[in-house]
Amino acid sequence: MENVPNAVAEVERNQGSDDTPITDGKGHHARVAQQDFMLRIWVIDRLGSDDTDPDWSPEALASDTIEALTFTPAQAAALAGGRCDLAIEQIRELRWHKKLTAHLGSLVGYLAPGLTRDQLVPWTATRQLLP
Repeated sequence: MENVPNAVAEVERNQGSDDTPITDGKGHHARVAQQDFMLRIWVIDRLGSDDTDPDWSPEALASDTIEALTFTPAQAAALAGGRCDLAIEQIRELRWHKKLTAHLGSLVGYLAPGLTRDQLVPWTATRQLLP
């Protein structure tokens, strides 16, 4: 048990493991959104959706995801193709997009065919190209 304080300190030091300080507004927002998205899809997967509560609605989660993304799948893929030449800030932004789309493999299965689903399906392939 004596290693527990050391483990806690290590977690606190690594909270910005994508090289973003925890106090950075944009990076912090991306982390919070990603954790929110993962919790929501976990609840939807295990307990089912609830269209009367936006937190547990697949459509609301899909809309929130689209709103959080600042690149299109094509823009992200193009940037990822030349990532060796990118500034660290652009690489970090690509990492955020990869994290923000981690739940899509499960989410798209809950979405009815339509514009929202069509906007998210390309991200399931694009995220594989991201650093």
